[in-house]
Amino acid sequence: MRFSALALFLGSFGLFVACGTDPGPAPADGRDASVLPRTDGAVSTDDGGSNDAALAKDAGDILGTLSGMCGVLAPELTKPTPSLFDNTVAFVAGESYVRDALSEGGKVLYDTPNAGGSSTESEVMSYEVLRYCDGAKLLKTETQIQYAAPGDSGGNPITDILLEIDGKKIGVSVTRAYKPANLGYTDADAQTLLMKKLGDINLSSKRVLPADKWSKQILHVFTATQAQTDSVHRVWAALDAATKADTIVVVTRTTGGGFIYCNPDPPLGAECN
Repeated sequence: MRFSALALFLGSFGLFVACGTDPGPAPADGRDASVLPRTDGAVSTDDGGSNDAALAKDAGDILGTLSGMCGVLAPELTKPTPSLFDNTVAFVAGESYVRDALSEGGKVLYDTPNAGGSSTESEVMSYEVLRYCDGAKLLKTETQIQYAAPGDSGGNPITDILLEIDGKKIGVSVTRAYKPANLGYTDADAQTLLMKKLGDINLSSKRVLPADKWSKQILHVFTATQAQTDSVHRVWAALDAATKADTIVVVTRTTGGGFIYCNPDPPLGAECN
């Protein structure tokens, strides 16, 4: 498959970091961090045939075309301060969100029911982005992570994925800053979402047992429009230090990624209506 005009257009943009953080080094394998297209071509199957060319082809590939900040998290993992990074993943018609299009860790998450809700697609794609950009390795799924019993303060929030990045255990909580276009997405919506998710991250970090204790957590936020992305940026910048703690926020804007937000899934290349 040839690169889409959309993918080439997205790749023409420079890098952007809302909090003014240095963009850091390029990915360890020397790829250009500003445009990271997927690799296409047929894959062999057991019967000697070939699968659709839109399927992922090797361990270094990703479903869709990624642009923006990539391979920059390692230096943040030991800092006591919060940070925020942006990237974009574009999906086009002809690609398919199917098990065979994913990495081995992505397949595990694809096959594993989560602890509630309908967020499997966003959790799978969160892992795929972090694996592709930062070499993340899947350690445990949501229901495998061990926690102490909730205290009298109430609540027992849990994180979605336990990963290893740069030799460190990292928790990842995944969410979607999204509303259908006819309803609009406001800063008040983003405020409610970020306060809840960052608060839950702080609580789960206190409760996780030593066997699974992470060095830090990532809040991975998916957005479907630039307006939603901008709301997340504005609200995050105004939050107090205790709420932000040392959490890394990764905001991934999708184009043609309605399957991350809608049920039933629209085809790749289509938005959520």
